[in-house]
Amino acid sequence: MRRAYLTVVMTTLITVQAVSAAELLPPDEVFLEQAAAIGVTQEHWDSPEFAAVTFPNAYRFTRHYRISRGLLGSGEDVLAPEAWRGDGTALDLSTLHGNDADGRLNLETLLRDRLKNHAMVVLKGDRLLHQHFWNGMDQDSTHLDMSVTKSFTAILAGIAVSDGQLDMTKPIESYLPEFEGTAFEGVPVQDAADMISGLDIPTPPFLSWDPKFTESQEWNGPNDSGLKGVSEYLRTIEKRKYDIGTHYQYQDPNTEILGLVTEAAIGQGIHTYLQEKIWKRVGMENDAFWMADPTGFVVASGGLNMTTRDLARFGRLMLNDGKNYVGEQVVPKAFIDAVWKGNDKVRAAWKFGKEAALAPNGWYKDQIRVLDIKGHRIMVFIGIHGQSLIMEKDTGIVIAMNGGYPQTETHRMNAMLFLEAVPAILDAAREM
Repeated sequence: MRRAYLTVVMTTLITVQAVSAAELLPPDEVFLEQAAAIGVTQEHWDSPEFAAVTFPNAYRFTRHYRISRGLLGSGEDVLAPEAWRGDGTALDLSTLHGNDADGRLNLETLLRDRLKNHAMVVLKGDRLLHQHFWNGMDQDSTHLDMSVTKSFTAILAGIAVSDGQLDMTKPIESYLPEFEGTAFEGVPVQDAADMISGLDIPTPPFLSWDPKFTESQEWNGPNDSGLKGVSEYLRTIEKRKYDIGTHYQYQDPNTEILGLVTEAAIGQGIHTYLQEKIWKRVGMENDAFWMADPTGFVVASGGLNMTTRDLARFGRLMLNDGKNYVGEQVVPKAFIDAVWKGNDKVRAAWKFGKEAALAPNGWYKDQIRVLDIKGHRIMVFIGIHGQSLIMEKDTGIVIAMNGGYPQTETHRMNAMLFLEAVPAILDAAREM
């Protein structure tokens, strides 16, 4: 395919220097005031009641970085978005069906009304089969992707490995000596990436995190926790529940420590690394935003906000062995191959996690799931409210979706999404 570029003009040296790295921005005070006027406060913005309005605007409630697809005034060529074939009408959700407790429903009803889906894009190769933007969104609307972020954090670590800057076999304290004497001491970086570190972290029902964790990040604004930044919280984790490398436990601190290790290895913030290594090289349509804690470290486990179309673009790149549409290697092929292949260690550990009931032959590697469901082998990035990137290599199908299912960590949402909606879409798209 002929290489397409949008050329931007360099203005002044001052401008170039000002935009050469992602800038930490404060919460949007104008938006906070506007939201508060209708009862949406910074302290409770992420509560189920407000998900419909706040998830498309999440980064405005916290500190955040703008992740630029191309820096105006940088003097650099910016890769233009890939042109997709089709108008997005080939796949009609009203003709596809899945089951809920009260019977068979068309997928439009199931996704919009039962799963509180906000947007979805379906690709097959470079063909746009379907897109919808509900909940007041449009194709340029960003959305909080929650734990989809974890997969991007691990991919950045994988790029650092490929660049010779990070060794995943080393223990965490070899990069972060301040974690000696904590539960992270002796844990190989790879085991943190695979969620098999064995950490002992009591969590409330329906949460995979300790509330002190989010307080340290000021996810809901300033508070009196006494913890300034997630690194301070992580150093309070002193015990392990299981032997290292034996049990899969889905815990956000593993991702946060992976992000901190990657920053130590590369000598810069992973928000800038994302911008330079991925966002400016894929051909994204829009900028993204990455929420951050009081120290400026990003919320590595759940703070990315991006458009659904750009999430789909990244899925297409992953299915293209990590190459962008002009053939440049963006994500290392070896990283992607290792995720698809898995290994005996992650397969054995998976059996101890609650997700094994949904997909007994799956695994979790490098913050990414590989699942066998109803005849489909899929790679999955997933967030706890239904945010998902689903990729089927055999067919080249990508499903990117964002949503606001009100309750987190529920069997119902996962069953409805992965046993009903996703297989129906994949089955239909295979025939197109």
